[in-house]
Amino acid sequence: MDALQKKSIISSRGFTYTYYVSNPAEATKTTPPLFLQHGFPDDSHLWQDVVAKLPGYRVIVPDMLGYAGSSKPTDPSAYEYSAHTKDLTEILDAESVDKVISVGHDWGSIIAQRLYLHHPERVAGVVLLNVAYTLPSQKPFDLPATNAYLEKVYGYPLLAYQEFIISDEGPAILKAHADRVFDGMHGAPRNWMRDLLCQRGSFKKWLLNEDGDWNVEPRDYAKNPELRKKYIERFQRDGFEGPACYYKSTANNVQHKVEKTIPEERQIIKVPVLYIGCLQDAVCRPEALIPAKQGGFLPDLEETTLDCAHWSPLEAPGPVASAIDNFLTKKFST
Repeated sequence: MDALQKKSIISSRGFTYTYYVSNPAEATKTTPPLFLQHGFPDDSHLWQDVVAKLPGYRVIVPDMLGYAGSSKPTDPSAYEYSAHTKDLTEILDAESVDKVISVGHDWGSIIAQRLYLHHPERVAGVVLLNVAYTLPSQKPFDLPATNAYLEKVYGYPLLAYQEFIISDEGPAILKAHADRVFDGMHGAPRNWMRDLLCQRGSFKKWLLNEDGDWNVEPRDYAKNPELRKKYIERFQRDGFEGPACYYKSTANNVQHKVEKTIPEERQIIKVPVLYIGCLQDAVCRPEALIPAKQGGFLPDLEETTLDCAHWSPLEAPGPVASAIDNFLTKKFST
């Protein structure tokens, strides 16, 4: 993020947010600024190579709550979407920005969607990477039941790894084995993500590596020693208690208490939406977009797919940037 200016604010809830901005005077595009929100377990630097390939756009890139230079509350209720997105609008206020293109990857995609649902007046367009539009549910979330259903549909429990992350021991094991977290998340075999994350007990077994001989070839981008080093240092310092709260706030239905109050007509995203799905993502499958599409909740939708795995901004920054640029040119050029 060397080309961007580092800033911070303290939100009205008392949380610090560190974020990075481009120079508004250097923007040559008339598109609203891109507000790029990362997911688990990353930080603002996830977007570095994508931003570099989007010259002319004004960008705002926060460290999300729980990560890096931002506050790391360990109470899942701090991550409730309506309050969390209110914090994010305060970043926009600090930058005198009225509307943004809300861009998100992984959990950042969920937050990017909720920024629109709770503050539609601040969002001119939405770009979702990997994680499809997930409609607010009228029913409480039940992780074991959800995994049982997904296993019937897809042949494996897509969210098995979440059972470990939200466990009492999960965050401490993740922190103690941050090197194995990085190596596991970015393994090269095509079905690696399914085998590691979508089999009960597999992720914990990988992290502990009790036999000492379970290793995996990294994807090309993950062979960067500096990327790996900074990742490990950051999570050995910061831990995973904050990041785990994204999962816990869903599993314990902190989110449901507010989600259930959003009426169906407000669940329609009426601004242009781009969804970038990834064919090698065994967890966040492109098919997850079908309910929102068929239900008419995305009336102005563009879709594209990439043949890469979950961390598309790292693995395919050029294609990701091109897809975003083409979408914005089509929908917002004057």
